Formats: sequence, C-alpha cells, structure tokens
Amino acid sequence: MIILRIFKEGFELFKTKPLISLVNTFITFLTTLFLLFFILIFYVINEGIDYVKSKLDFTVYFKENVQREDIDRLASILGNFNGVDKVIFVTKERAFEEFQRKFIANPTIIKALNELKINPFVDYLIVRANDIKVYEDISKYLENSPYRAIIDFLTYSENKEVINRFVRISNQIQLGLTLFVILICIFTSLIIFNSTLLTIYSQKDEIEIFRLIGAPNYFIRLPFIIFQYICGFLGFLIAEGVFVFFLIKTKDFWKNILITINPNTFYFVNFWNINFAILTFLFIITTISTSLAIQKYLKI
Repeated sequence: MIILRIFKEGFELFKTKPLISLVNTFITFLTTLFLLFFILIFYVINEGIDYVKSKLDFTVYFKENVQREDIDRLASILGNFNGVDKVIFVTKERAFEEFQRKFIANPTIIKALNELKINPFVDYLIVRANDIKVYEDISKYLENSPYRAIIDFLTYSENKEVINRFVRISNQIQLGLTLFVILICIFTSLIIFNSTLLTIYSQKDEIEIFRLIGAPNYFIRLPFIIFQYICGFLGFLIAEGVFVFFLIKTKDFWKNILITINPNTFYFVNFWNINFAILTFLFIITTISTSLAIQKYLKI
C-alpha cells in the first residue's frame, strides 16, 4: 500500500505541475535525441573508417623476370603475419586482362596497348589485413629483408597518408561529439536539479504537513523521484518515436553516401542494447540530480 501511495503521489505531482512536467519532459526528450543521433553519427563514422580500411591494401610490385618460387615464398611469409587476412598473387597476364576489361570502352587506351605488343604489367602481391598497423610491420620487414632486391615498388607509403589523415579527422569529430554530449548531460542534470527544487518549493506546505505527522524521509523523497522518472520516460518515448521516424524517412539516403551504411539495420539489430543503455543513463542522471536537490532543500 505504501508503494502504491508513493507512486500515486508521484503521478499527482506530474498532473498538478504541468509546466514543470513539460520542461522536464522536453529536456529529457532533447537529451535522448542527442544521444541517439550521437550513436548514429558514431556508427556512420566507424562504417566509413571500416570501408576505407577494407579498400586499403598493401601491394608489392615485383621486378621483371622474378622467379615464381620466390614470390610464393614471400607470399607465405606475409600470410603468416598476425592480422593478415589474405595474400593474393596476381600475374602480369591477369593484370593485363583486368586492365583491358576495365578500359574496354576506351579505344585510345586499348589501341595504345595493342601497339606496344608487350605486356607492360608485372607480377604483384596484394596483402589485406584487418588492422592497418600490420602494414607498417610488413613494410619494415620488406625494407630490410633479402626480398627487397626483387621488389620494384610498394604502395604502402602512399596509402598510409590517406588512411592516417582520414582516421585523424574522424577521431577529432568523435572527440568533439563526445565533449558535446558531456555538456548536454551536465546541462540536463542542472535543469533536473533546479526543476526538482522548484517542485519541492511549490509543495512546501504539503511537505511540512508530512513532517508534522511524522512521515518517514523516504515517503517525502520518493514521490519527487517518481515524478522525474515519469517525465524522463515520457521524454524518452517521444524522442524514440522521432528518431525511428527519421530513420524510416532517410533509409534510402544513406546508400548515396556509402553503400555499406545501413542505420536502420544497425539500430534495430541493437535496439534493446542501445535503449537500455540510454534509459539506464537517464535514470542515473535523474536519480542523482533529484536526490541532491531534495537533500539540499529538505536537509533530510
């Protein structure tokens, strides 16, 4: 019965203080929306990094007339590096055929190749790893190994600058977003803190009555916490609806940016984890802010 009475008091506060309820709900709505879009932007940035990484490879071009056995041995060595997914050997004949297929619609290039009457390509290895740091290790190994004598060119130095620049920019964006979310959370906490003080002040007569009749401290505290929970959960639900609506309306937009980006799939696959984390976070902020406000005002 006591628990039901506490919940009833919390709901009464929500109904009888519409302006404060609206402010709290709106603040929680904005905070939830910011957190959801923060997660979305993090997802898009990480997908972009992963896509660039997947396209980045380490290509080893060999000199003319290198023995196939030497190439196979080097391929085996590189394939044993930790983090290397696969090593692909491409013969100069295959490279020539792929080039012709790629530029078959350009008669000028095809004509120039035919006039050469030789294959201008060389054998090469494509090394693909799941961590770009592996490429640095491979590069150091090749520069100091006996196989350096049969290697004509490495693409790593060119690709390295591109990927590092991209990662630096994305890290700066992520740091900026993180700081922004921290500021939003601080702002939310302050709003909840002050709105709770205002709510308590508006109920000071009722609180004095409860004190006079000897009501326990938790009976005075908990209705205010329940009140903030109601506002928080309502704001969360509204933000959730707006965000889902946004995802549905923009589902065809993201593939224009990058074919691998699919926020709808990401969000709905991780729906419960994302929303449980956000709700827990909001309830922690609400509980701490409300408890501090009650402690400050009531001194109980």
